[in-house]
Amino acid sequence: MFFLLPILLVLSLIECFYRLVPNNYTLKNANIQKRYDTTEVLILGNSHTFYGLNPYFFDKQTFNLSNISQTLYFDQLLFEKHINKFKKLKYVILNIEYTSLSQLKDTEEDSWRKYYYKSYMDLNVPIISKFDYGNYFLSSTRPFNKNIKLVNSYFIEGTVIDCDVNGFGINYTKEKRFLNIDEIAPNTIRRHEDNLFDFSENISRIESIIHQCKEKEIEVILVTMPVSKAYSVRVNKFKLDKIVKTAKLFENRNSNVRYLNLFNDFRFTNNDFYDPDHLHTEGAEKCSLIVSTFLDNN
Repeated sequence: MFFLLPILLVLSLIECFYRLVPNNYTLKNANIQKRYDTTEVLILGNSHTFYGLNPYFFDKQTFNLSNISQTLYFDQLLFEKHINKFKKLKYVILNIEYTSLSQLKDTEEDSWRKYYYKSYMDLNVPIISKFDYGNYFLSSTRPFNKNIKLVNSYFIEGTVIDCDVNGFGINYTKEKRFLNIDEIAPNTIRRHEDNLFDFSENISRIESIIHQCKEKEIEVILVTMPVSKAYSVRVNKFKLDKIVKTAKLFENRNSNVRYLNLFNDFRFTNNDFYDPDHLHTEGAEKCSLIVSTFLDNN
């Protein structure tokens, strides 16, 4: 017991850290509830919209509810939690990108994030069993070295929050961008490629969101975010074509859906990107203005 006490103390302190220190999830959950009366545009999606669409540059009152590695599974859960509480919502932006339609629920990416959504964003997450240990000990959902790294980052930076009050990711700056985008693009593609072509589950999720928005006279904007040329030329062309056709089919079949494909948009160069597939803050300004203009051109 004498030797176990220090270990138990450290674990208890780390658990307290997870429970008490604000993060992106707690910030977004608190701020979205303050915006129910004013928000006109709601942005969902993963890191591409988290770092790529800045509400500050939209003409309308906008909130970014996307997050790193956020799948359409969690997009739908967040949408259904909040949709009935908005008073002025006119647009929902959904990110349709190279991995989103084929991405499965409860993958390795969700192995710890799912507990964050439940604990920090008050979501009912069906893929988590009520007997799951992670329900009660958030620090157990990640390896010990990751916990120590996060705590250390907090004491150095004074925060683990890297988004602003509007939900936009602020730490992918132009000054910190990768200068060897063309070189690292092949590895990025290899990490992202799941070799899956069954979109049925995620199509159902999008259809559900579209249907609920139609009932409330809300327009759904499907956006495929820009990527660097070194990234775009290496994707599976058959899969990319299927993704674009699926998005266009949503548009053609639903009067409240429009599709904006920026995947190979000529207006973006390597200078706009933080890494092969994410915009930096200045690139996000350009992209946000483009999307905001698209909203206005009904």
